[in-house]
Parts: sequence; structure tokens; C-alpha cells
Amino acid sequence: MKLYKHKNYEAYYKAQVKKNRKKLKLVYVKQPEIDIITDHIKQHIPNIKFGICHGVRNAWEVKAFRKNLGIEVIGTEISPTAMQFENTIEWDFHDIKDGWVDNVDFIYSNSFDHSYQPEKCLDQWMRCVKQSGICYIHWTEHNADKNAAGVVDCFTATYDEIKKFLNKKYKIIQELEAKRPRIIFAIKHK
Repeated sequence: MKLYKHKNYEAYYKAQVKKNRKKLKLVYVKQPEIDIITDHIKQHIPNIKFGICHGVRNAWEVKAFRKNLGIEVIGTEISPTAMQFENTIEWDFHDIKDGWVDNVDFIYSNSFDHSYQPEKCLDQWMRCVKQSGICYIHWTEHNADKNAAGVVDCFTATYDEIKKFLNKKYKIIQELEAKRPRIIFAIKHK
């Protein structure tokens, strides 16, 4: 694993906002991947009511989950561009709101590699996920490239490293395979 260290929070924030604005129209996750996660949610989370997607750029996945599940789903995005998109708030995903604690049925992110403190970040997300809920983290082979660690994609880990990291405090209950080289880890409380 490799973690890029910023000189301070302001440097991290500026790097994330700059990259967000540059890639604002791009969509990373694809509909078949949302469908795979949606099917898993329907099969494994009873009485689902609320989900959060972290690091959503243009909130495409928020719309897709809302449509597929018919429930309240919100997105967080560190950049002020968040205000341009419905159901999205400007928010650093390392932080949580009191009302989210033990109140979220699922969390999804394909931006975990943007975390400057991945252990704290995952702990915060899991504080929000109900005991019956699941956290979905998108991982690709790109996330394993230690040379890719930098000002935006701060955290890199190989497949084996990310599995060990996620299982340290939590439990991977399933690896949902999207088109290789993408995997979505479904994580629960131990």
C-alpha cells in the first residue's frame, strides 16, 4: 500500500477540487455495475430506506441508485460543484453528520482511493452503516499502481492489500465482479 502525504489539508482540498472541475462531465461507474450493486442490495439489505454515495463528482450514480431502488440516496462531493447537482451536498467524505450515524442502509464509493486517511475514512463510513447495512467500495487494478499515488488518488493498494485492509476491522462478505479489472467489495460489520 502507498499513501501520498499532502503538506496540509488545504493542499489536499485544492487538488481534489481542481481534478473534480477538470473531470466534471466524466462518469466512472457504469449502469451494469449499478445494476449488480442494486441486485445485491435488494437481496441482502432488508427494509432499505437510505443510501449515501461518496465522492460523486457529477452525481450520476446518485441518480442511478435512486431510480433503481426508489429510495432516498444522497451524494457527497468535496468540490463546490456539488451544488450544481440534485441530491448532492458539498462535503468531505472523511467527515460524517450526526444524523447519519447508524442510520444508513448502504454506502457506495468509487473514490476511496482519494482518501488521505483511508482507515479513518472507512471507520467513519462504517459508523454510519447500520448493522444490517453494507458498504460498497469500487476497486480497480489502477488502484493497485503504486506509481499512481499522488495528489488526487492518494491511496493505492494491490488486490491482496486492499482485501487485508478491509478485513482488518470489517468483513468482506462478497466481491461483486463487474467487468474486469473492476471489483466492488461488499463490506459489513464483523
